[in-house]
Amino acid sequence: MNLSGWPVHLQAPPELRAPPLRPGSASPGTETLAVFQELVVTMQLFILLFLLLSHVDVVTAVAGCRSDRDRDHRSRLNCTALGFSDVPAGLDPTTKVLLFPNNLFSSLSWSSFQIFKDIYEIDLTDNKVPDVSSSVSPVLPTLSVLRLSFNRLTALSGGAFSACPGLTELYLDNNAINSLRDNTFSGLSKLEILDLTSNRIKVLPALMLHPLPAIETLYLENNKITVMPNNWFSQKEEVPYLYLSANPWACSCSLGYLRRYLDDYELNVYVRDGPIIKSDGESVVCDSPQWFKGTPVLTLEESDLCSPPTGAGPPGDLDQLVTFMTPDMTFAADTTVFYPDPTTPPVASPPPPTTLPSYHSPPTTLPPPILFLPLLLFLLLPSSPYYSSSSYHSPSCYESSSSCYESSSTNSSFSLVLVPLLHQTHGSD
Repeated sequence: MNLSGWPVHLQAPPELRAPPLRPGSASPGTETLAVFQELVVTMQLFILLFLLLSHVDVVTAVAGCRSDRDRDHRSRLNCTALGFSDVPAGLDPTTKVLLFPNNLFSSLSWSSFQIFKDIYEIDLTDNKVPDVSSSVSPVLPTLSVLRLSFNRLTALSGGAFSACPGLTELYLDNNAINSLRDNTFSGLSKLEILDLTSNRIKVLPALMLHPLPAIETLYLENNKITVMPNNWFSQKEEVPYLYLSANPWACSCSLGYLRRYLDDYELNVYVRDGPIIKSDGESVVCDSPQWFKGTPVLTLEESDLCSPPTGAGPPGDLDQLVTFMTPDMTFAADTTVFYPDPTTPPVASPPPPTTLPSYHSPPTTLPPPILFLPLLLFLLLPSSPYYSSSSYHSPSCYESSSSCYESSSTNSSFSLVLVPLLHQTHGSD
């Protein structure tokens, strides 16, 4: 057999090679050598094929989903952005990771995933799921990770995740959740990570954490939470990773429990800055009342939360009743002040007058001048005993200077009465 066309590393060593045969002659070892060389080539091809299958994704023929493996070597189907509104038929039931981000799922039907007996993770991020229906039985007992971020969730009922009691990670961030119940997460005794970031949660149910004894990481950032219920962490006193920033905390007496908790577990409070997380106990900041706005809760004394500082302005919605202290430093229970509601618009004051008042206008308290007309006529009549003229004097005036003086005095008195009355009469005209 001619081996000149074979690669050098596939050829037998020279010392093992048979001597070249003369034309027309045959060797008994020729057939054995040929079989050996073919076996070597087959083994090389098998190794090459194995390496290709280990590193290259294989495209499945079912609905365009790509099949590969995750970092832990679990079988995975990636069906991202393929327009699915439900789980398509024909998928491999042995798949452990199902990825359906950016599709059109408008509901979450647990029964659609029942065929995947060993399912580990389901990703429904960025779909249109409005709610999660509870189940009476554990439909997916092996499910460990559920991602429902960026959906349309608004409220979660009691036992919403009872279909998957083995959950260890639950992602519900960036929805519109505004209400939770005490038993929303009932049955999730293995849950370690709960993400509720960027929702519209206003009130934390008092017993919400009781079904979660294994919780390790709790995200409550960027919600509308104002108060934390008393003894909220009683079931799991220490949560190693707690995110509470970007909430409108109302720093009043009702926040005393959170203040004490931060004092004990300050190092467990974290904030996220992109991919970086760091411990920051002062990330929990007051939003109201106004005089505490922007102040870290941790820097306030618990007594500060129950009374406004000296010279503080009007309080917020939660502090409209303030009790003051008497000079002898005893509380006066009956001495209270009510501040106006800051949301009520102020009453507009009337505009100032645009013209100055006239100095010649008669006082509004005086009677009308017409009432003095009868008195004026009485004084002007010649028969009046007060009538006289500056150019007329009775004969007695020349006879007695004293009587003339008396007449002149009467004239002066008359002028003092008549002139102001005439001035007032003409002024009113």
